[in-house]
Amino acid sequence: MAQLLEPLRILESNNSKCIIVMLNRPLYPDMKLIRFLWNKSVFKLSVDGGTNELYDNLSQNDECYIPDLISGDFDSLRPGVKEFFENKGVEIVSTPDQNYTDFTKALQLLAENMKLIKMNASCVIVLGAFGGRLDQIFANIDTLFHFEFSIPIYLMSESNLAVLLKEGSYKISVKSSFRDDWCGMVPMGEPCESVSTTGLKWNLNKQRLKFGELISTSNTFESGQTESVEIETDKPLLWTMGYSQF
Repeated sequence: MAQLLEPLRILESNNSKCIIVMLNRPLYPDMKLIRFLWNKSVFKLSVDGGTNELYDNLSQNDECYIPDLISGDFDSLRPGVKEFFENKGVEIVSTPDQNYTDFTKALQLLAENMKLIKMNASCVIVLGAFGGRLDQIFANIDTLFHFEFSIPIYLMSESNLAVLLKEGSYKISVKSSFRDDWCGMVPMGEPCESVSTTGLKWNLNKQRLKFGELISTSNTFESGQTESVEIETDKPLLWTMGYSQF
């Protein structure tokens, strides 16, 4: 049976809840999205220098924007910001292991504490995963390979959304007033020898996706009434799509 993913449901449904992970990227382009998701989240985790952004743009003027947990090796977190959140009672966990990125270590902490977190969340939203250094963008995608959560992990930033599809069959709901026209499928880590889709303008039928041969970029949906896309892949595949902010 195909796994159902509803990446834009968090924007549409008043009842949908999420877990937020904030990475170290400028908040300004995503400010409306962050304010919206903050009120729909059951747990907020801020990663190292991303905490400076949270403080500078939101927390110092509005105590609603206080995370539940701050983690990282703290090579970027300013001492005054750390003290501010400590005084607010925020749990602060040092993760100094340099063999992993701060994002990877943050998800490790999240995985270890999932049972302690209110798990009526439908997904994990990672903010600030794109933009900036290219090597860090790839590292953020690589982090997704290390975890099997009971709920999907979506990378979101500005008008981009991505989710890693591991081997298997998926039904992706794309019915949303926030949906943009473009989408894509990018093989990650190794070639996908067999990818089949329905619901796209340019569908695949057991085709091979590989850098240097074929990757599916600038694809779009079969029609404006398309409600879902079905994908079957034999290897990890990054599904990307655009969405419009508020």
